[in-house]
Amino acid sequence: MEAEPGRAGPVVRTGGCPADQLAALLARADSREQAERHLAGAESALMHYCGLQSCRHTNGPPRRMDRRTFRHSFLLPDGDVRVVWELEYDTGADGVTRRSLVTERETLALAEWDADLPFGGPVGVPELAADDPYGLGTALSVPDEPAVPDPGRRRRRPYPEGESAEHARRLLRRAANPNAPGPGIAARLHAAIAHDIAIVARRSALIAGRLVCWSLYEHAFLLMDGTELSLWEIDHTRTPSGAPVCEVYVSQDAALDTAIRRIEAG
Repeated sequence: MEAEPGRAGPVVRTGGCPADQLAALLARADSREQAERHLAGAESALMHYCGLQSCRHTNGPPRRMDRRTFRHSFLLPDGDVRVVWELEYDTGADGVTRRSLVTERETLALAEWDADLPFGGPVGVPELAADDPYGLGTALSVPDEPAVPDPGRRRRRPYPEGESAEHARRLLRRAANPNAPGPGIAARLHAAIAHDIAIVARRSALIAGRLVCWSLYEHAFLLMDGTELSLWEIDHTRTPSGAPVCEVYVSQDAALDTAIRRIEAG
């Protein structure tokens, strides 16, 4: 199968020696001058770690788009840690995958905001937490969409999955939140004939010294009468034991309110 035009092939960001990871990181970046200065001497690093900090995704319209932010840390022999963020996105008009390196969290927030505009992002610059020295809590926003789209609206995506009524039943059964969708939504989903699952956003944040992760998924169902209904699933690890838990909401706003205000803010 041929690669989709403009889409990036796989990039290996873990393993190997730190010097090789540093060289590859700088080589694939479209803008790297500031990062080269910031990472001077990092070729002697004892350890390199890369983690996905946040992401955005849509299947369209107008097309599939992705934005991912990776945090690279290099541990130097003197104990210093050099941090740089790699922003990878294909949200430009030409659909070409681009990568840039950022050394300041304020610059990162602005770069993410700019890259996320084609998703239908915010109209203002996101606020930054003053007590977030590593930028793990960079503001995130995703476009608003109705939980039950207008039947006359052109469908957003294909629906490749079957056994959709059973998938809806399992999704609602594992929801741990008391305000999960009730019997009315469950009854409508008995008529689901196809569905699609898409990851909308994923983020990690340092909260009280512990790494907490959450992911937002849209479960879009096509019903027998041709209408669509979406449920929004938040998977997170903000639990006493750190074990993952699933919560399900009827609107994207309610799911994000849980993610941003309750999970991250505590």
